[in-house]
Amino acid sequence: MNSIMDQTEAKILAVVEEHRHILLEPLLARLPELTWNQVFTIVDSLSRRGLLCLWRRGFEYELLALSTTAPRQVHASDYALSRSS
Repeated sequence: MNSIMDQTEAKILAVVEEHRHILLEPLLARLPELTWNQVFTIVDSLSRRGLLCLWRRGFEYELLALSTTAPRQVHASDYALSRSS
């Protein structure tokens, strides 16, 4: 992976971790230099690697920050518990 991609991944992870969970549209607003496709491709990759969790909620996508120390499987029930606290 090249350094520009690494920097972009780090920037996306930093924004998601700062907010703990964020919808895709507000994330895009914080990254005006990137297209929707660029952001979604990176978010999809990060999600598949277990660095964040991506959910489709109706017509929107929501991202949830996960620990960057160790990838793990996350289930909807985990998210429901964290949202109610």
